[in-house]
Amino acid sequence: MDELQPSKKDTVSVEAEWKRVEQLLGGRDDAVWGMAMIEAFKIFHQVLDEVSFGETVEEQIHNAGELFRDIRGVLAAEKVYRHIVQDVGHRVTKGDANKASAALLQAILDMIGRDWQERNWWDRWLSGLNYFWGTHPKLLAGLLIGAFLFIALIWFLADTEIGKWLAGLLVGFSHFVLGSVVLMVALGAAIVISLLLSLAFTDRRRRR
Repeated sequence: MDELQPSKKDTVSVEAEWKRVEQLLGGRDDAVWGMAMIEAFKIFHQVLDEVSFGETVEEQIHNAGELFRDIRGVLAAEKVYRHIVQDVGHRVTKGDANKASAALLQAILDMIGRDWQERNWWDRWLSGLNYFWGTHPKLLAGLLIGAFLFIALIWFLADTEIGKWLAGLLVGFSHFVLGSVVLMVALGAAIVISLLLSLAFTDRRRRR
């Protein structure tokens, strides 16, 4: 049997593809973490196909065992992946997803014969932020619209006669409210009640 050779896939290509995995690992639910594992295993399997052989993935891993620093970790990660794709309703924890994907990444680097250049905190933060906005487009649109309306309101209150009159009216009303203990207590109670009602409504929707 010919000696197994490292894959020709380079680190730059792996790093570009792995960004998607890191973004998914930054998610907040088990469905996203499961997707991260599927993406990670897809990259791992692509490289494994280049350096090994076998009828099953497990056979391929064993046949390329001399390349891996931690073959047990690779087999454990493959088991996590199989549970995700084969067991209906299986939920993976973030800890398991992180551990398994890290094992797969190390296995990939073992196969291509290169070391991984760890990304700094700024790159990881930008990656997580990019994923957050990508999965919450309505929130991003709402923030942008809110910022625009806020700037327009400041201009209106500062540079128009009606705005100046309205600003003076609002300032006088706030002085009146803040100067009254009864109104302050009522306002605080209203805010607390509103928060409690919103939390109860949110919890009720989650249980459905």
